[in-house]
Amino acid sequence: MRSKVLVNSLESIVYSVERMRKIIIVRGALGVGKTTVSKILAEQMCAEYVSIDRILEENNLDKGDGIPVGNYLISNEIVSHLLQESEKSFIIDGCFYYQEQIDDLEQKINEDVQIFTLVSSVEICITRESKRNRVYGEDAARFVHMITNKVKAGYEIDNTDLSIEETVNRIVKQISKK
Repeated sequence: MRSKVLVNSLESIVYSVERMRKIIIVRGALGVGKTTVSKILAEQMCAEYVSIDRILEENNLDKGDGIPVGNYLISNEIVSHLLQESEKSFIIDGCFYYQEQIDDLEQKINEDVQIFTLVSSVEICITRESKRNRVYGEDAARFVHMITNKVKAGYEIDNTDLSIEETVNRIVKQISKK
């Protein structure tokens, strides 16, 4: 029954996306599940997937120990240009360590943006992060968890005890309310 509700919600959101462009940001700590959730949402909504990490990497903005806020603001410019070049909906995936970064991106987009902040305990994030292909380590996971949780933006979803499907479903429900 639950999967039928999810399918009905997704059919509804796909119909809405066909009629109206959506810009959705999924943010949160390292290991919280934002990339997995974002890619599923992008596929189900026929939206473009944008990774802030990939933009930083492709533009050599991720070098050194700690990425300065200025590099994130440059990545926002790149995202803004991508959005201007397409009429499609977008799912943007990133940690968003700095309040200035998320505020700047919202301003640059200059459209209705829905932000979803995924949160889990630091222990859950460390466990999930340790199972990835590219592992940053416990210290990095703890630090990123601390700084991303200081930034307050959008609708918060505690996915500590949620499956990926349940997390996606919560986002879909919020999107369809708008």
